[in-house]
Amino acid sequence: MSDDYIQDPGHGGSDPGAVSKGNIEKVYTLEAATYVDKRLADHGIKSGMTRTSDVTLDEGPRVAAVKKSGAKKCLSHHFNAGGGSGIEVIHSIFSNGSLAKKIVEEFKKAGYPVRPKATFSRKGLNGKDYYYMHRTTGSVETDIVEYDFVDGPQSEKIKDKKYREGMYECVVRAVCLEENVRYKPIVAQKPVVKESIKKKLFRVQVGAFTDKVNADRLAKELEAKGYKPFVKEE
Repeated sequence: MSDDYIQDPGHGGSDPGAVSKGNIEKVYTLEAATYVDKRLADHGIKSGMTRTSDVTLDEGPRVAAVKKSGAKKCLSHHFNAGGGSGIEVIHSIFSNGSLAKKIVEEFKKAGYPVRPKATFSRKGLNGKDYYYMHRTTGSVETDIVEYDFVDGPQSEKIKDKKYREGMYECVVRAVCLEENVRYKPIVAQKPVVKESIKKKLFRVQVGAFTDKVNADRLAKELEAKGYKPFVKEE
């Protein structure tokens, strides 16, 4: 059975991708692809992965995995470098960029930085797509998602997993819009609060007297036997 989408975590294994200030692209791209893959499944959108672990995936095997998936669309996940700021999504010269534009719009709505020219395509000298993920993946329409710059103004924010997951969720929302599927927000699990258990108190009464002298005498007898009695007036 063919997937609707195929997730491609860029780089991997011996190819770390962009590395700067503690940010490693190959780690984040696998995280991004895995996150989007799972969330799309939550929406009934079939999705697959070109790699599911930190392995080296050269151009040939990567493209072959995309083609073999039979998916109609591929999301190739990347993080940028070069000191810029914000997301950009690159689509094929043969695509209208519909999904790419939706992704960028979701980033804007969520308050994430966006590149001045956030969606574009690039033609090579031969009149074909410049990027091989567009040029060689056959009928699978591919969008290259460059989340942000690991060496840019947001480099410290990018280290925060919740910040990154917020970006991935923007992609999920965009795909739902593209596929006309009702978006299901993530519902935060409420912490389990244990109800306090009210301790029960058991009373043992051995006598009741109208004369306090008699009460005091019984209390002394019990105390001599190791008990701790007390006399209470009611």
